[in-house]
Amino acid sequence: MLRSGAGHPDAEAGASTSSGRADIRHLYTTLNEYLQLETKFQPRLCLPTDGENGEVTTGARDGAAHVLRCLKVWFDLPADILISAINLFDRFLTKMKVRPCHVPCITVSCMNIAIDEYADTKKQPRNVTVEELVSVSQSACTAGDVARMSRVIADKLAVAERCAVSALHWARLLRALVVAAAESLALPHCSLPESELINLLEIAVCDAECVNARTSELALVLVYHQLEKHLVEYSRKATEGGAPLPDDAYYLYEFAAQLQAHCNMSDASLLSTRTHVRAVLARYEARQAAPHRQRLVWRLSERTLKVLRPTDRLTSLLPTIEEQHFAVDVTPKRTRTGSESSENEETSDWPRSPVLPVYCDN
Repeated sequence: MLRSGAGHPDAEAGASTSSGRADIRHLYTTLNEYLQLETKFQPRLCLPTDGENGEVTTGARDGAAHVLRCLKVWFDLPADILISAINLFDRFLTKMKVRPCHVPCITVSCMNIAIDEYADTKKQPRNVTVEELVSVSQSACTAGDVARMSRVIADKLAVAERCAVSALHWARLLRALVVAAAESLALPHCSLPESELINLLEIAVCDAECVNARTSELALVLVYHQLEKHLVEYSRKATEGGAPLPDDAYYLYEFAAQLQAHCNMSDASLLSTRTHVRAVLARYEARQAAPHRQRLVWRLSERTLKVLRPTDRLTSLLPTIEEQHFAVDVTPKRTRTGSESSENEETSDWPRSPVLPVYCDN
């Protein structure tokens, strides 16, 4: 059984009157509210891997998610905006059949709505304009297109009614419950830094493999993935110092089982989510460990290329110089006339760069 103080989601709220118990009661109340709203904000995508019929593929979805993450990093936006924008994008693709050419505009529009929602929640003005989003994202759409698409998305998803309960809300809530249980068991090393948890969540939600997982299951798997990592590290350091890991730490896994039962998570579904999450994180860590050998390639248009290097007059073939054999005595004498400026020559407008390359096809 779980030791006293760790708490159970189904425990009586009035069992204690301490401030810690009051905080836990509030967490359990929020947990029940999230459970009632979970299905409303749960995406259910069924995207093909190959877009033969002009449909949005899983690759296009992941590409849009990574564009959103790049915008988040570029403008230094909070993770709430990124997770909300990806949730809006996935839910819109769940409801509507979208053509691939509209994906860039939808992506920027979801980020635009998420920025507005965050600004309204925090009661502060937004610091990123629509024009800046369009310019940085290079989505080939105008600010007016983004404004119109934002209204369509907000109408289809009923954004004005209530802010979505995203996977980030679940991750913060379950982390707070686990940390509270660890503190009641006097396990100060199980603090679980929130920044690491948010980073793991961003990696997971940007991959289509985790898009259809229940947000509560995804959050629980990530919280305990982080907890296992910290416990293994703490156990290694404790073993080197001669102090074993306290037995109380393993009661947190029983607490996870009780959370699973309270949230009606089946073993098969939770195991499937855990498998997908571990596969996504393994691929991400493998890419991080691999050396970057790709050469930087600049792709310029013909117009820009002519501005940077005006070589439109250069030819690939040089004219043949015919040699004339004259006798020494019959060599025509050159009469020197007045000097003539080079500006009057036919090639007066030739590029005068210090180094002028000539390209030949061998």
